[in-house]
Amino acid sequence: MSGTEQKHYLDDLDACLLFDTYFGADKTIAKKELLEDPMSFLYKLFSSGSVKGETLINLSVGSDMSKIFVAADFFKNIILLESSDCCMKAIESWIRNEPGAAEQSHAAEFVCSLIGQSAGYKEQEEKARRAIKQVVKWDITKENPLGAVVLPQADCIVIVYYLELVCKDNDMYINLLKKLLSHLKIGGHLVMMAATNASYYMVGQHKFGALNHNEEFIQKAVTEAGCTIVSTETHRSKFKSPLTEYESIAYFVCRKDRVV
Repeated sequence: MSGTEQKHYLDDLDACLLFDTYFGADKTIAKKELLEDPMSFLYKLFSSGSVKGETLINLSVGSDMSKIFVAADFFKNIILLESSDCCMKAIESWIRNEPGAAEQSHAAEFVCSLIGQSAGYKEQEEKARRAIKQVVKWDITKENPLGAVVLPQADCIVIVYYLELVCKDNDMYINLLKKLLSHLKIGGHLVMMAATNASYYMVGQHKFGALNHNEEFIQKAVTEAGCTIVSTETHRSKFKSPLTEYESIAYFVCRKDRVV
């Protein structure tokens, strides 16, 4: 690989190293911006009762389970979609609580602080494991990413940093978003967190490409995919590092109003 060539999310990404690099317990600004702030956002949103139901579909990156620690208090059935075989193995290893799985207790502890518990992070992790009913391959190389798998219609779909990491252009982004939202009930909610104007991220010595897109494009994409935007907010990044480059973290809450 040349010095300027960037790898893609599906190219043997080390899921545990990705988590440790950007979401690990020893991080400061990165942990707050990329891990804790999104968890706080989800907790406030779900606690308000404006986004609710029984079934939630989640797409995050790497082996990150942090959003599930929040969702498990509000949704009985959680389905994880993942496009990378390496990341699927890491997720399944965490669910089985195997030695060497990504250490995520600090994220569970943070959820406990949100709900006012001084302890109990192990139970929060177990609650998340019990709530996860399926881990399904979402194969973006196929026209039908689920293959023969049939999913129940979800009340909520949560997408965190996923589309900008797996999509190579805007058309692919919109196409994948439409396919994902075909599994969301009419009246259900899409909750999306995105790193805008991103260009790359490092995992170990490898540089991975990211789709450079802004809030206006995301608004266009979710509207084209059949949703009405309920609320948005954008937080300019304070995490300055040679490990990655992006401008802001954007939060979108959308309601599906029509089938496209």
